[in-house]
Amino acid sequence: MVADQLFKVISALNLLGIDVLISGIRPEIAQTMVSLEIKVEEIKSFASLHRAVQYASSFTTHL
Repeated sequence: MVADQLFKVISALNLLGIDVLISGIRPEIAQTMVSLEIKVEEIKSFASLHRAVQYASSFTTHL
């Protein structure tokens, strides 16, 4: 149920043109997402919030 709701939120955000990064997904949720055939390869995922922030920061420009 959590994986399905997460997928719905990600899909809605993608429709709005928002790139979604996720981090800290428990193994049980990841396995459920795969079993529900959610296209996880289209979702940027990171093992830690620190890595996700580093990735996102690489797209910002400094003035």
